[in-house]
Amino acid sequence: MLNIPTLKISYGNLLFARLRELGSATTEELLGDDPAQRFKSEGPFENPERRARDCLRFARMLDLVVETERNWQLTTSGITYAEQVDLSNPWIVNQVQADVLRDRLSGGSAELAEDVRIALRIVGDMTAGWSNDELGRALAERSDSDQWQSDRTFESQGARYRELLRDSGLIDRSGELTEQGVTFLGRQASVWWVNQGATYAKERDGGFLWAPMVNKAGRPLYHWDTMDEVREGDVVLHYSNGSLRAVSHVSAAAKPAPNPLGDETWEEAGRLVETQYQELNEPVALAAIDEGARIRQGSPFTTAGSVQQVYLVRLQGDFVNELTQRFPELAAHLPSVPAAARSNATPSEAPQPDDLFRDFANAVNASGLRFPAGSNLVRSFLSSLLAKPFAILTGLAGSGKTQLAMRLGEWFGTDEHGRHRHVVVPVRPDWTGPESIFGYEDALRTSASGAPVWFVPEAFEFVLRASNDPGHPYMLILDEMNLAHVERYFSDFLSGVESRRPVLPDLVFDQPSRQWVLRDAEAQRLPLPRNLFVVGTVNVDETTYMFSPKVLDRAFTFEFRVTSDELDAELQRPIAAPAGEDQRVRAFASLAERDDFQRERPHPARDEIVSTLQAAHTILAGANQEFGHRTLYEILRFCAFYAATGDADVHTALDLAIMQKVLPKVHGSRRRVEPVLSALDALAMGAGPAPRLPVTHHKIVRMVESARANQFVSFAE
Repeated sequence: MLNIPTLKISYGNLLFARLRELGSATTEELLGDDPAQRFKSEGPFENPERRARDCLRFARMLDLVVETERNWQLTTSGITYAEQVDLSNPWIVNQVQADVLRDRLSGGSAELAEDVRIALRIVGDMTAGWSNDELGRALAERSDSDQWQSDRTFESQGARYRELLRDSGLIDRSGELTEQGVTFLGRQASVWWVNQGATYAKERDGGFLWAPMVNKAGRPLYHWDTMDEVREGDVVLHYSNGSLRAVSHVSAAAKPAPNPLGDETWEEAGRLVETQYQELNEPVALAAIDEGARIRQGSPFTTAGSVQQVYLVRLQGDFVNELTQRFPELAAHLPSVPAAARSNATPSEAPQPDDLFRDFANAVNASGLRFPAGSNLVRSFLSSLLAKPFAILTGLAGSGKTQLAMRLGEWFGTDEHGRHRHVVVPVRPDWTGPESIFGYEDALRTSASGAPVWFVPEAFEFVLRASNDPGHPYMLILDEMNLAHVERYFSDFLSGVESRRPVLPDLVFDQPSRQWVLRDAEAQRLPLPRNLFVVGTVNVDETTYMFSPKVLDRAFTFEFRVTSDELDAELQRPIAAPAGEDQRVRAFASLAERDDFQRERPHPARDEIVSTLQAAHTILAGANQEFGHRTLYEILRFCAFYAATGDADVHTALDLAIMQKVLPKVHGSRRRVEPVLSALDALAMGAGPAPRLPVTHHKIVRMVESARANQFVSFAE
């Protein structure tokens, strides 16, 4: 049954302009004291509220407005449309407004989209000079319903569809298809989002999508029925286990097909779409996609931006445009999107790094944890984890290393089951391999399905929880990290965090047997979840192991010290920090996964930072301890986030960055290292009487003293 446009869209232009002023309003508030001013014809009107509601309902079918609890609001596209209303002649639709209407209709999200396509096909087949009555009768025949029963109805509904096609720029005044109309009928490829989960591997290997006709209760579901709307040439984005993992191009529309998955969870009868998969070189984590864009898109996302339990959903043009602009690998597969009706959202609408820093700093203060004034430790710690999800905290026992990491984990809050999004795992001296973190296949146990059973230690269970909640950050704290050889038990993580290649077995928890089993015997491994942050604490003494340069190079390394003046008898044991607001906690994960943040918002003095690092690189190269591209990239990210938290001082950012990323690389005999340290100290001192980089200078002084006393030195003291 076709929808019935009730009025010309231009008749509501004054209502839209008024709604743009108010932001949100009831129908009565939009009409005001003089309803006649809102309509083209003069009053009196028998029921102006009904006339206004008709206009607004029509706009809702075009995806220009939404209604919530009797209040109307403009959508992002509606705002673009309303901004173009000419108050001196509001009864016309200009070119920009026509572009907005076409974008809403071509994207498929508007309620009238398919009906307009039907009407345009009819118009394309009709002879020149067709009448409104002819169009109305053809539409009634196409809809196969008795909703239009009189000659007058055929004429009026045909006229309304004619006006909508004209306003959208799809036909001209004579009723002929315009160039845009021909393009519209040519059908721009739609982009679809599919949630596959456990079925991803089988559907990928088979080159298909499949969904049942009905559920176990015998009812159809809209996100399965969308299979019938997929056409050859459409693009599908494949989401599984927290990330977009592949793009495919549809090679054949849906056809009836029995269940090919070998899974009795689903009914046997279904639809199958043939599509050619291409896995992404680097999966796109959910939190890396702008949360505001996810919320504006709606399904397949919730009002909080997480993923709904739906199968196949068509994506809107502005959301596709967001993906195109942010992810070059996706852009190579996605169709171009018209400029009209793209999202007007600005990054300022989402929580920014300065918001997160203020919230976290307040949480640290509320917990009673204290650090020296001017140490910048909290700001630096937050910025470093936004720049890279791995940090090492070294220094004096009892100086607050584990406590600071725990405060951030507590600020991350709890999941929907009330479980904390952080865990402290003590490292044991007998950890000699990756199974201490990532478990192993348990050959002594079997599952009912025959799938391999895995032993999953606490740390790995936590990682799997993070993978299943990709919109929130999770903090894994490895306490006393160097009690065992880090390279032996942590090599899989060190590889996965850099390459983002799959390193984790794809496990699922089997409730009846209460054990972890491999999701699919043929399933490939999963990448580390991008929302996982790892902090290792380190105490250096005769019972611990040294860190290799490979480990230090992959982390931001912090040193914790306590001076005599800082010892305070009034200090008490810190308490738990309050959880952060959910939107801001989610923003932490989203910002950390924005690989281009330092290009979009670089430190104001980026050139000076690069110049200083090049000088440091030259010094280190003299002892074959220079750093590579990754270190420069991570320092620029750190400095960009540090400035975004509210401190744009270039010397402070440089001082902290060199302390955390450059000095940890310096180690070895006095003969080899002392000349390097002296040259770095000259760089830190600068030309003035006071050190330009004081933290770096004081650390170098201590390292030189250690080298002279012991004939050997490393960063950890």
